[in-house]
Amino acid sequence: MLVDVGDRHLTATVARMDAVVLIAGDDDLLLQRAVEARVAAACEQDPTLDVDRYDVVELDHLPELRTTSLFGGRALVVLRGVEAISGDLKNELEDYLDAPSPDAVLLLVARGTGKIPKIVKLATAAGERVDVKRPADWDDRAWDALVAGEFARASRQADPAAIAAIRSHAGTDPSAIASQVSSVCAAHSGETPVTAEDVEAVVEGHGRVSGFAVADAIADRDPQAAIVATRGALEHGDAPLAICGAVAFRMRQLLQIRGGASARDAGMSPGQHRRLQEVAARFGPGELAWCHNRVAQLDIDLKSADLAPDIVLELALIDMAIAREVGAPWNPLAARP
Repeated sequence: MLVDVGDRHLTATVARMDAVVLIAGDDDLLLQRAVEARVAAACEQDPTLDVDRYDVVELDHLPELRTTSLFGGRALVVLRGVEAISGDLKNELEDYLDAPSPDAVLLLVARGTGKIPKIVKLATAAGERVDVKRPADWDDRAWDALVAGEFARASRQADPAAIAAIRSHAGTDPSAIASQVSSVCAAHSGETPVTAEDVEAVVEGHGRVSGFAVADAIADRDPQAAIVATRGALEHGDAPLAICGAVAFRMRQLLQIRGGASARDAGMSPGQHRRLQEVAARFGPGELAWCHNRVAQLDIDLKSADLAPDIVLELALIDMAIAREVGAPWNPLAARP
């Protein structure tokens, strides 16, 4: 099961916890949020739950799961770092998953499941698997919801401009979002909604985004957004050539789609194909080809120009982000006053 990263959605999915729940994901903060929401919902449903938390690296053997708690309640054991489990502990866990106790809940937390296929299979058969994934870089609605969820955790509300400001500074880094929201709420206590001015008074810098977000800003014909995204990527160590490569890749995808390529031919999911069809439609006749040529020239300039690479990059991105008419031959007579 794939779940939304917002706490309210996680809570809504919990009717009664299975004997085994595997929560897997690719981001530490979102995994932590998912675990917190699942444990809170279980405790609300059964206040007698006895909750214990362990990390795989701390254990030689599984904690006791087949013996009823001294206080008569059901045990809930959170076991983190399952992706790194090995040796006797791994064998012991596999044996337990083959016949879990109905008197306990074992909540397994894994950052990736590629190395534990048998555990994944057994855990899914014995209970439930929950996949928690970062929103796609382009999914503005999901990122807005994630930011709003962090404000809600602090019992605060934020207006849309404040959410946009946090995203501008934090980019697509859930940990940065959580940290910045926490800082803003600490600096601006009260019951009134947080504003963009509140955010700007506390947070500095540009958020990290991918080169594909830079390409999307170009497609939106938004030079300012393209520069903000680029500076965020550069501040976090992305090389100018890497950003150039991401933009070039996106331009090739858009050219393929403009040429009628199917999702399969373009090597993407149907959902991404539909989204990029909308993006490609924003370019006028000849503009995509012009942008593709401009990013090719950018690649050459980055490898040979005397100017600083970040300046070369920004000048090219501004060029590509500004809408233009292309393809018409230059007429010197028409150019005369």
